[in-house]
Amino acid sequence: MIRLNFLHINMRKFLLRLSNRNFLVFVFFLVLSASFWLFLTLNDEYEKDFYVPVKLIGVPDNVVITTDLPKSFKVVVQDKGSQLLNYQYKGMPTLYVDFRNYDRNSGHVVVPISDLTKVLLQKLMPTTRLVSAKPDRLEYYFNNGLNVKLPVVLKSNLKPEKLYGISSVQVVPDSVTVYALREQLDTMQSVSTVPLVMTNLSANQDLRVNLAKVRGAKCDPGSVRVRINVDQMTEKTVDVPVKWVNFPASKTLRTFPSKVKIIFQVGMSMYRKINAEDFTLVVNYEDLLKETDGNVHLYLKSIPVGVSHVRIVPNQVDFLIEDIVDETF
Repeated sequence: MIRLNFLHINMRKFLLRLSNRNFLVFVFFLVLSASFWLFLTLNDEYEKDFYVPVKLIGVPDNVVITTDLPKSFKVVVQDKGSQLLNYQYKGMPTLYVDFRNYDRNSGHVVVPISDLTKVLLQKLMPTTRLVSAKPDRLEYYFNNGLNVKLPVVLKSNLKPEKLYGISSVQVVPDSVTVYALREQLDTMQSVSTVPLVMTNLSANQDLRVNLAKVRGAKCDPGSVRVRINVDQMTEKTVDVPVKWVNFPASKTLRTFPSKVKIIFQVGMSMYRKINAEDFTLVVNYEDLLKETDGNVHLYLKSIPVGVSHVRIVPNQVDFLIEDIVDETF
C-alpha cells in the first residue's frame, strides 16, 4: 500500500513538471508571435489625428488681447505606426505665433494655417506627411487699452420650491470693463452672463457665473458673483386707501368702500417691512367717465419689490364724483 502511494505521488510530480514546461513553452511562443505581429504592425503606415498646441508670444505691455488665439488646431498626419506611437507618447511640438510678425494695427489678426504647418513639418520627422489641417486659419483680436464700463445683465431662469420665493438677486460687480475696438464698443449697451438655470430653490445661493463670450471683446473681470436670496413665503393683508389721479380741481371722488384689502405673498424676512404705504391704488378720472354702471375696476400703480401673487379685495368699487363747493362767497 505504501508503495502504491509513493508511485502515485511521483506520477503527480511528473505531470506537474510536464504541465509547467508546456505552459512555459506556450507563453514563449505567444510572446514571440505577439512581438512579430507588433513589429509588422508598427512597420505599416497609418493616418492619425493630433492636436498641435499654439501659443501667442511677443505681446507688448500696452496691448490687450480681447479674443485669444485658439490653444490648438487639428492635423491628420501619416507615417509608420512606430513613429505615430512616438508622437502620441511625446505629444506634438508647441508652435509659437509672434505678435510682432502679424501686427497690422487693425485690431484683428488672421494667421493662415499654412504658416503654422510649414513650421510644424520642420519639427517632425522627414518621413511624416501632413494629410490635412483644420481650421484653415486662426485669429485673434486686440486693442491698445480702449474700453468702456457696461452693466451686467443676468440671463437666468430661476424657480423656487413650492412655498418659497426669490426675495432678491444681486450681481457683484454690477458692471465690468469691456475692451474692444471703437466700432464695437459704440454698439454695445451691456454684457450678459451665460445662462443660469436653477430649479427647486429653497436656500440662499452664492455662485460664480461666467460672462458670455463676445467675439472681439474682452470683459474684466470675466465672471461675476450671483447672490440669490431665497425666503419662505407667507401671506399678509393690508388696508390701502383708494386714490384718484387726473381729476379737475373742481371735482372730488368718493368710493364705497374708501379702502380695500391688498392680499399678497411675501418672504418671512420682509414680512414686517412691507406695509400699506408701499402700495399705491389709483383710479383715473378719464376711466371713470367711461363707466356707466357706477363702479370702477381698481389697479395698483406700484408694487414693492419682493411681493408676489397680489390680489385686490374687492377689485372694483362703487364711486361718486362730486363738485367741490367754493365757500369763499
